[in-house]
Amino acid sequence: MRESSDIIDSCLLNLYSADNNSRLYAITGDRKYATLFSEQISTVSKQLGRIKVGNTNVAVLDADKLRGLITEKKSKTHNYVRLRLLTDSLIGSTLKIDSILTHQSTRQRTPVIKTVKTIVHIDTIKQVDTPKRKKFFGRLFASIGGKSKEKIVGSTAGSVIVKRDTVTKTTIQSGAIYDSIARKNRKNHTKLYTANTKLRADEHDILLINNNLISDIISELRRYKTLELAYASESKAELAGKVTNVFKDYNALSKLTLTALVLLLIVVLYNIWKILDNEITIIDQSDKARLYANNKSNFMASMSHEIRTPLNSVIGFSEQLGMGRFSDDQAQQINAIRSSSQMLLEVVNEILDFSKYETGKMTFEQQPFMLYSALNDVLNTVNIQAAKKGLLLKHDIKFDEDCCVSGDILRLKQVIMNLLVNAIKFTPSGEVMLQAKLMASAKGQVILKVRVKDTGIGIKKQDLPGIFDEFSQVDEAQKITRHKGTGLGLAICKKIIELQGGRIKAISEMGKGSVFSFELPLTMASKDDCVAEKQISSDELAKVVAGAHVLLAEDNELNVLLAKTILKKWNITCDVAYNGQQAIELFEERIYDVVLTDIQMPIMGGLELLSLIRKSPNALKAEVPVIAFTANILKEARDAYYKAGMDDIILKPFNERSLIEKISNTIKNKFNNTYKFLSQNMANTEDEIEEKKVG
Repeated sequence: MRESSDIIDSCLLNLYSADNNSRLYAITGDRKYATLFSEQISTVSKQLGRIKVGNTNVAVLDADKLRGLITEKKSKTHNYVRLRLLTDSLIGSTLKIDSILTHQSTRQRTPVIKTVKTIVHIDTIKQVDTPKRKKFFGRLFASIGGKSKEKIVGSTAGSVIVKRDTVTKTTIQSGAIYDSIARKNRKNHTKLYTANTKLRADEHDILLINNNLISDIISELRRYKTLELAYASESKAELAGKVTNVFKDYNALSKLTLTALVLLLIVVLYNIWKILDNEITIIDQSDKARLYANNKSNFMASMSHEIRTPLNSVIGFSEQLGMGRFSDDQAQQINAIRSSSQMLLEVVNEILDFSKYETGKMTFEQQPFMLYSALNDVLNTVNIQAAKKGLLLKHDIKFDEDCCVSGDILRLKQVIMNLLVNAIKFTPSGEVMLQAKLMASAKGQVILKVRVKDTGIGIKKQDLPGIFDEFSQVDEAQKITRHKGTGLGLAICKKIIELQGGRIKAISEMGKGSVFSFELPLTMASKDDCVAEKQISSDELAKVVAGAHVLLAEDNELNVLLAKTILKKWNITCDVAYNGQQAIELFEERIYDVVLTDIQMPIMGGLELLSLIRKSPNALKAEVPVIAFTANILKEARDAYYKAGMDDIILKPFNERSLIEKISNTIKNKFNNTYKFLSQNMANTEDEIEEKKVG
């Protein structure tokens, strides 16, 4: 590539020199310049043939086309030279003719010119005596002295014509004249010839200078090329020596580098292995942590189930005992049992809720409810505690009583209940205020803003940042109020609010009380969806459930005893089965209005019993209402029970009122369904009779 580039540079210089010789030949007509032009063009043609083109896409130079162009240029140049010589000869001949015409005279006949001239003599001076004429020297001196040579004595009174002469003059012009036009043409041709000669001389000088300049440049370039080649040779030799030394140094350095690279590679591989080992360990620990969290959640659920089962008996029997007549001491003891059991149930619920938040199993329901009624229920529940401590419980609810929203009413009540209970717990005297209002938000959305303000002991500034942390408790508050807890209440409240897109905060000052507030987004709902069911009176409940026959499947004898006690009070008869197998046998033998079954039982569980009931060949018996007794409060478990075909669920521990209301609702639904079933069958029977008559 470098060689082709040098050839191209040489071709350009030769072409430039050839062009210059071509111009010299055109000006001077000297054949030596034409010869030089031909030689240089031949050299260029040979050099072009030596060019090597590496790119196949570049077309090869066409030598025949080049030779044709050179021949054409030679022919045109020869014609131009001949025409130039002819032009110069023509200009010279014209100049000689003009010179000859300049020195030859031409006679021309001219017309006769006749001139008539009239001369009138007028005398205006009066005649006086003429003085005696002075001699010559006297007149000379008088003239030098400025005196008049004649003295005018006076003038006549008028002009007098003395005489009138008429003269006629005839002129005939003839002789030799020269042609002025030839003289002007000669002058112009002379200027043109001189300018043309000078222009050719200047152009010849310029081309000679240009030729000398090209020769000098070529000479300098050759000299520079010689020096460059010599320098390149010296540099190459010097570089070869340096490269040899460099390779020697590189050889030694490469060994060290290779050794260092090997060591570095070993270190990197070791670190990668350690990282992978650590990642495997982390993954294993994460799996173990996830498994531990699931196991803990399952353990909490299992413990909740196991604790709720005996609590059901404790709370249920204490409720039944509380309805009887006892002495004051006995009544106080029964109330203590109920309070302790309720506190134990709250602790179990808090631990279970926290476990669900940790494992991400917490879900929120979206159902319409009356917001004002929900807050009022919470106030009525905690009002008893406030009255016992002599506290004034106030509220300021700034929205209508018929305001209907959609959300999780149970979780909302849980948060407000927790905040009000804490405010009452840590307020020795004064008041507790509940404030609530709705603020418009996005389309169909509102923001519920709730504030719980108390005049209690307050919280120190340094304790506020961690007040919503898990298992966080303020020691001084515990000492003052002597109330212990799990430290999960506020943490659960924060989780409930934040998981629904809200926020919660607290401000407090020691000795002046605290303010806990939260904002929770809710969806507006139609008032028709929030129609509250009317509370059924005890007499109405008694009429509905009286005489009902119930199948009770429960493996815990204490729960069986509690259920039989409650059912007997409401004139409800029941058969008891301690496992699912006994229950299905009784179900096949007898007719029941309602089936109450536990989920976890030996031999056969509640869901298997439900499946056999729904598969009964007797259509009426297959539609009997089934209510589940369970201590599992997880939503996913309850959803699975409903999906399996349960009509309702009773969570343990349960109270008397909730149990009877559940039985009453299922009996009403059974009656309605039976009525529809019989009506439909009667309609079908009538249709069949009509078809037979027609047939």
